[in-house]
Amino acid sequence: MSGRPRPFEWIVLGGCAFVLTQAILSLVLGPGDTPTEGNATWKLILAVGYLSVVAILVPFYRETLYVLGRNWSLVVLVLLALVSCSWAAMPAFVLQRSVAVLGATLVGVAFAIRLSLEDQLRLMSWLFRIIAVLSLACIVFLPSYGISSVVDSQGEWQGIFSHKNGLGSFMALFFLVEWRLPANTRLAKVVRVFALLLSTVLLLFSGSLTPVLALAGTLLFTQIYKVATQKLRIPLYALALAAFLTAASGVTVLVAQNERIASVLGRSSDLTGRTSIWSLVVPFIIERPVQGFGYSGFWAGASPESADIERVMGTMIQYSHNGYLEILLELGAVGFFLTLVFLGTGVRRAIYRSKLGHSSVDLWPFSFMVYFLLHNFGECTILYQDLEWAICVATVIGTDPALFAADLEQEDALPLTLAEEFE
Repeated sequence: MSGRPRPFEWIVLGGCAFVLTQAILSLVLGPGDTPTEGNATWKLILAVGYLSVVAILVPFYRETLYVLGRNWSLVVLVLLALVSCSWAAMPAFVLQRSVAVLGATLVGVAFAIRLSLEDQLRLMSWLFRIIAVLSLACIVFLPSYGISSVVDSQGEWQGIFSHKNGLGSFMALFFLVEWRLPANTRLAKVVRVFALLLSTVLLLFSGSLTPVLALAGTLLFTQIYKVATQKLRIPLYALALAAFLTAASGVTVLVAQNERIASVLGRSSDLTGRTSIWSLVVPFIIERPVQGFGYSGFWAGASPESADIERVMGTMIQYSHNGYLEILLELGAVGFFLTLVFLGTGVRRAIYRSKLGHSSVDLWPFSFMVYFLLHNFGECTILYQDLEWAICVATVIGTDPALFAADLEQEDALPLTLAEEFE
């Protein structure tokens, strides 16, 4: 990172982060409009935001090219999404959505280049605090907007989002950010306690189960990781094997006792239709195993095949509700391989950063990567025009020792330069 961020950069990055949450948009868009269906106002806002991000990155083009070169899997993954319009049933639509996710990816790149990890946490903390307060106000004073009236989620809180899952997902991230945000004064500690309480209340009353489980799994696994590696000195490969066996056992129990577990959690045995969607998606993945149907080129009428699933489900489906299946469906085995390489790089770097142990910030990348991996078992945020994807990009790039060495050098006089580490 070259120098402290300027006020213009704070405003642009904070504004883009807010827009990518899609908060409040459900209150201002016309009836039947959604951001993904090409609302003109939404397009204009995104265009201004993404062009402003490009303006931020241009003076730092050397750093930008450098970090992109060190994250080749991300570059190729986005390029694959862009060229996938050539084999999609609706090439213009796929190209439009691919350009949009390119913009969200650039927001993550700008985060990593212009903001340290602690700066990123502070920016996200204030952003989520504003969203949480506005959501609570909307629930109390505008319940017709803030509380869902949809049949399958009636009475559950959605705040300033169009669906309860939006509020739930970002409140889980809000909790995670506050959990890792340093609080150096008494006032900061008090504010953080209130922020944690508010995020917990909004998350639970949203009734969104996936982020609750992802957050709980993240908190549990991060604590186990800290104890196992820092106090018990258990080798990482042994911890990884134990985590895999635990996950495999959990999946086996879930499959064998899905009805009983779903009943305890207050959900249907098909996880609100998710398992039905997954079983219907798999044959279409096998139909185009290598390149897929193109980025965003399957659902909501983008391909003739999506009509078959919608006919069975009896409703329009927007995505697979599983990020890994969605990548296989859209970009095939090639896209899935690139995704695994990119996320695997992020996990490796996050583990390296966690071992530094300078502050709670050093455990943020590891906590976030665990949450991101778990969350995508029930939602789709991989290569998606969403703040969670931008944060993922920023985390993977920002934890590259070759990039954050300059920040560490200022703090601890470590003899590292931008290009020395990992070369």
